[in-house]
Amino acid sequence: MSTELSRERLFDAIEAQAGLVRFALEGAGGEGADLSAPVAACPGWTVHELVAHLGTANWWGGANVREADPEARARGMRAVMESAPPATEGAGALARWYAGLAEGAIETYAETEPDAPVWTFAGPGRADYWLRRQLHETAIHRWDLECALSGEAGTTPLMDDVALDTIDEFCTALRPIMSAALPPLPVTIRVRAGEREWVLPGAEGEDGQAAPEVGLTGPPEALALLLWGRVGPEAEGLEITGDRGGLDAALEAGLSI
Repeated sequence: MSTELSRERLFDAIEAQAGLVRFALEGAGGEGADLSAPVAACPGWTVHELVAHLGTANWWGGANVREADPEARARGMRAVMESAPPATEGAGALARWYAGLAEGAIETYAETEPDAPVWTFAGPGRADYWLRRQLHETAIHRWDLECALSGEAGTTPLMDDVALDTIDEFCTALRPIMSAALPPLPVTIRVRAGEREWVLPGAEGEDGQAAPEVGLTGPPEALALLLWGRVGPEAEGLEITGDRGGLDAALEAGLSI
């Protein structure tokens, strides 16, 4: 794992994101969230299905660390997802179910040495891979949840340092793996936030010519949400230079799976 966030900051951030998920479900005035509300970023999902997925994902991160098998991923996700209380039991029950799974995973990370061997998407790796991975999984789906319930204007801003790490994980750890299942990029995308830059390489032409380039610059949160397909290139603060048509084609095809 490579991150500029300290271990303490990773814990602070994941606890905050998980807390925001529970708060959104329970509602500020004690009225539970509408679990049947559609989630625009996850077509076909309701809020209930989104939280069932996120709770299961959080559990799975901890399970991979607990099993400590660098050669095989943890099993049992289906049973965990099916353990989510039905929507008829209300948002409070779902919030408690989610919180229990998230807190259990966080406790596992805290009790495990960060360099303990585990399975990761990239093969054998370190236990702190899952702390980072589930932080960003939770942050993006927390945004989805808040957006589904209150609209984009009602989402909680993601702190710059966490958003920068979301971009870094996407560009350096996840996109290289996901690219095997996605069409080649028609352009090379240069993502810039402050003094940091990441490059998503485009495919060479049939004549061996380098792919055209497009630059994306803007606030870290907006860039992170763009990479994960939550906002478009017209999002506030984003600036685009170079091959806009190629960028549009890449985004239409999807940068992630």
